[in-house]
Amino acid sequence: MSLRSATSATTTGGGGKSSENPSGGDSQLWRYPGLKKEAPRHCLRQSQFGEEQVVRLMLQELRDRGFTDSYKLLQSESGFTLEDEPIARFRSNILSGKWSEVEGALSSIGIDAHEHVTAAQFIVKRQQFLEQLEARQLKQALMILQNELSMLTDDVTQLHRLSSLLMCPTSADLRTAAEWDGSEGRSRLLVLEALQKYISPGKMVPVHRMETLFAQAMASQCSSCDQHVRAVDDNLYADHACPLPAFPKDLRIVLKGHKDEVWYVAFSPDGRYLGSTSCDKTCIVWSTKDYSIVHRLEGHEFEVACLAWSPDSKQIVSASSDRTLRLWDVNTGESLRVFSGHDETVTACKWLGDTGKIISGGMDRKVIIWNKDGEIVKQVATPRVHDLVISSDCSLLLVADDQNSVHVYDLTTLTFLYMLEEASVIMSLALSSDARYCLTVLKTGGMNMWDLSSRTRVREFKGHVQGKYVIRCAFAGLDDRLVALGSEDGSLFVWSRDTGRRLAHLEGHNSTVNACAWSSRMAVLASASDDNSICIWPAYQGAPGNVKKAKSMSPPLSSASSPAHSPSLAPSSLATDNMDDDRSMSSES
Repeated sequence: MSLRSATSATTTGGGGKSSENPSGGDSQLWRYPGLKKEAPRHCLRQSQFGEEQVVRLMLQELRDRGFTDSYKLLQSESGFTLEDEPIARFRSNILSGKWSEVEGALSSIGIDAHEHVTAAQFIVKRQQFLEQLEARQLKQALMILQNELSMLTDDVTQLHRLSSLLMCPTSADLRTAAEWDGSEGRSRLLVLEALQKYISPGKMVPVHRMETLFAQAMASQCSSCDQHVRAVDDNLYADHACPLPAFPKDLRIVLKGHKDEVWYVAFSPDGRYLGSTSCDKTCIVWSTKDYSIVHRLEGHEFEVACLAWSPDSKQIVSASSDRTLRLWDVNTGESLRVFSGHDETVTACKWLGDTGKIISGGMDRKVIIWNKDGEIVKQVATPRVHDLVISSDCSLLLVADDQNSVHVYDLTTLTFLYMLEEASVIMSLALSSDARYCLTVLKTGGMNMWDLSSRTRVREFKGHVQGKYVIRCAFAGLDDRLVALGSEDGSLFVWSRDTGRRLAHLEGHNSTVNACAWSSRMAVLASASDDNSICIWPAYQGAPGNVKKAKSMSPPLSSASSPAHSPSLAPSSLATDNMDDDRSMSSES
C-alpha cells in the first residue's frame, strides 16, 4: 500500500478508480519509507487495474533488469514498495544461504496450509543438504537427510536418489549427478521461485510476473489467429497477426523430377530436405535451400507408397508395393538395407522416435516392428492396414483398417485400447503432434477430426473431391492449427482446425493431389500429384521456404515401363474385402 491511502483498504488507480487491496491486511504494508510528501501528478487515462498492482509489477521488472536507480526513484515517487520488510528479508536470506533464518520465517510469511509448509520445508532442506555435500561436509549432510528430509516426505525414490549423492567423490560429480549448478549458480534463485508458489502473490509478487503477462497476451493473440502460420516475433508494440492471405497463389513453386504419379511427400525434421515417392519406383530427396534434387533413390521394383524420415534427418525408410521397405542414407543416397517380411503391399511406415526402430503396416494383415538391421523385433496380427500413425512420444499406435474403423493401441505393449468407428472406408490418417486430434479421410468424401481425449468426432471438413483414390491428409501451421488435404480435382484445401473455416483453396495441379506435408521450419506446404509434379506453397511472402527454384541437376529416368501392378493402397482403387473384426493385436510366432 502507499502512504496516500494509509487510512483506507483501497487505493486510487491511475485515473481515479478504486480497486481492492489484493493482498489484504494492513493498508500500510507497501508504504515506501522514503516518501515524505506525495508529489502532484496528472494521470492521462483511467485504468481498470489498481495502481498498487501496476506499480509493484513495474518495480519488480526494474529490479530484475538491474535499473537500481529507477527502481528507487519509482518507489520514492509512487509511495509503493515491492515487498514489505519481512518478505524482503526472507528473499535476502534465501539468496545468501541463511537457511536457519529461512526455516524460521516459513511459518510467518503467509503459507497457510500445513502440507504447503511441509513442502516448503523440504525444498529448503534439500538445498541445504546439497550445499553441505558441495562443501564436503558429509556428516552434516547425512544428518539432514536422516533426521529432517526423511521426516518431510514419503517419496522413497527421491530419498534414495538423494542418499546416492553421498557417494559422489567430488563437488563437480555432485553437481552433475544432481543436475544442480551449486550454491554459486542459480540454485538459490530456483529455490526462491519454488517457494513462491506457496506464498500469497499479493505478499510476494510471482517471479517474472510482467514477462509472464506478456507471454500470456501473445499466446492469446496466437490462439485467436485463425491461420497461424508465422511465429510470434516478440514485438510488444503491435498485436500478432499472420499475413493475409495465407498461402498466396503467386508464390507457388513447381518441382518436376518424377516421371510418373507422385504419391507421397514429407519434410525432414530439420527442414533441410523434402522427400517424395512415386509410381516411377523412386524416391527423390530435394534440398529446401533451392529445391534442387539431392538424390534420386532407386532400388524398389514397384511403386513406392510412402517414406519416413529418421528423427535426426540422416536416414529415410521407404515402403513399396514390392512388399519391401528400404533404408537409405541421406548423405550418400546409398541403399543401406532391404527389409523383407511383408507378403503384400506395404502401405505405411514410421520411425519409433529415436529408438532406432521402424514400424510398418501392410495389406497382408501385419504390423511389423524392425530394428535398423532389418531384423523383425515383433510381428503382430492386425486387420488390413490402410494407414497407421504413432504419437510423438511413441505411446499410441492408430491403425486404419480396410473397413470403417481406427484401432487404437498402447504402442509400448501393443494391447488394444479402443476403436473409432466411421461411416465409410478410411483412406488415410493424421495425428496432431500432441496426440489429441486424429484426422480420418473417408472414401465417401468427408474428412473428420476426432478428439482422442473424449473419443468423439468434433469437426467435419468439406469442399474437396474424394471417392476413388487414396489421399493423405496432414496437420499444418504452427501448433498444428491448420488442416490440409488434396482433392481429386487437382486442388489443395486448407482449413482452420479449430473453426473448420476454409482458409485456402490452392489450384496448381491438373490432376489428383495425393498427399501434402507441412514444414514449420520453412513455413511451406508441399503437395504431390498424379500430374508427376510437386507444388511448394509458401505460407506468406518472405517465408523461409519462399526461395527461387534451381534447375534440376538429375539425369532423366529410364523410359522402361514398370511392371503392371495395381497396389491395394496407392492412388488407385482400394480393396475393401470383407474380413473378420479383429480387435486385438495378438503376437504371431
